[in-house]
Amino acid sequence: MKKWLMALAAIGLLGTQAAAQTPGRLPANMKDFDAYVQHVMDQWHVPGLAVAIVKDGKVVLAKGYGVREVGKPARVDGGTLFDIGSNTKAFTAAALGTLVATGKLDWDARVVDYVKPFQLSSAYVTQSITLRDLLTHRSGYCDPGMWYTSDDSDVIARVRYQQPDYGFRAEFCYNNILYLTASRFIPAVTGETWNRYIAEHVFAPLGMDHTVTTAAEVAAANDVAVPHGLLDGKVVAIQPYWAHNMDIMSPVGGINSSADDMSHWMLMLLADGRYEGKTVLDSTTVRDMETPQMLIQAIGVGREIRAWLPGSTFYTYGLGLFIQTYAGHTLVWHAGDIDGMASAVALVPDSQLGVAVLSNMNQSDARFGIVQRVLNAYLGLPPGDISDTLLAMTQRARKAGEAAAEKLAATRDSTGRVPHPLSEYAGVYEDPFAGAVRVSMEDGHLVLRLGNLDYIGDLDYWHDNTFRVTWRYHYYGTQYVTFDLNDLGQATRLSMGRRSASFERVRAGAGGKGGSVGGGG
Repeated sequence: MKKWLMALAAIGLLGTQAAAQTPGRLPANMKDFDAYVQHVMDQWHVPGLAVAIVKDGKVVLAKGYGVREVGKPARVDGGTLFDIGSNTKAFTAAALGTLVATGKLDWDARVVDYVKPFQLSSAYVTQSITLRDLLTHRSGYCDPGMWYTSDDSDVIARVRYQQPDYGFRAEFCYNNILYLTASRFIPAVTGETWNRYIAEHVFAPLGMDHTVTTAAEVAAANDVAVPHGLLDGKVVAIQPYWAHNMDIMSPVGGINSSADDMSHWMLMLLADGRYEGKTVLDSTTVRDMETPQMLIQAIGVGREIRAWLPGSTFYTYGLGLFIQTYAGHTLVWHAGDIDGMASAVALVPDSQLGVAVLSNMNQSDARFGIVQRVLNAYLGLPPGDISDTLLAMTQRARKAGEAAAEKLAATRDSTGRVPHPLSEYAGVYEDPFAGAVRVSMEDGHLVLRLGNLDYIGDLDYWHDNTFRVTWRYHYYGTQYVTFDLNDLGQATRLSMGRRSASFERVRAGAGGKGGSVGGGG
């Protein structure tokens, strides 16, 4: 790391003398590690997880805990595949770095010169934004939730309709779609898909033989963790994110890997790009990835990362990685969340230490309890237990959400009648940015469909022109939609409050710009 970064790290809390360690073996102060892992799994209702620890160029641990699917006997082991979510982003940055290191690309290359068509709402930003801006989340445009619920045909094209949240390069603002845009540089330069290129240039030289990026490859594997979530207070298996076409977001959050394979990745990063005597990444690429590029203020995701790994004197983002101080050391890390899966990877380069936690429970922060326990043991710090703190925060947030839901449910007019015939609400509603919604009459009631085929919901009258949507995929729960009507009593607009989206009704024969609307029942 650069000298100035290490100087900043020195401002942090000084760690006590590191625990005595033997490479390739857990230190003596981790003798209760397995029991602690089981404890946090119980706290967070995690069916199964895997942990990889590397130290001084050796794999200390690559082990599974619990089961791949609740209610079934198959155990998690070091080879079990988990979706690593946004830990994928560092792999995408690394793959792009191989092109930068060979002179085929520049981190400061303009997006419009490689991704076509590409347009943002600001002409200036459109012409000025670079690959580095995409990879460091400093575009000024925050993540557009439309990619989650809309169809997948043109999510990059539709960002032109999004309005900026901040000035260009003024604030860190996490954005998945712009990371997807960054991945498009690879086919533009090489003619290869992101999937093939990353398999050939990253996975293969690292011996990550079981790591995959497509739904077909996951389906063909025989040691795969199933995603889980809480439904009506019970842990249940849920379907993978975007079950109908998960491949759309693979460069952003779709790598499926194991503790065994992730140990290779960590060893390579800690060895400045080398693995088993081979150069996988140029050392300058690793340096660029781990050099702060954007300061993260305590807003938005900045609040979350301060809660996950507190105590730093600064929080920054490099290329696909967070960088902060940790007890006088530089800590390089990332988290990953996707439906039913949660992961974390953390590296302490000056101590040649790395830990990865992969789990099959939605939004489970057992990962950070385990990361903290490993870091503190090796760095000679008191054990700590951030898991307790995060669990209390999660429980408070859940109770607040339940209270808000109860308050909203109490607004129902149980004796009222729908003010207009249901057929008056049926139709196609579009927004050029958020996509399209179709409301149709089926078996005497209204059914709402978003572009994502998982978002099919039945509408129940609530009050005035508001209806509750109960999604048929019950894990997504319920939400509310409100129709605006004109003076003739005709529905002209549909608003989805929780998603802050508003869709204008499309008149018959008018055509539309919002993309296709999913069908099926």
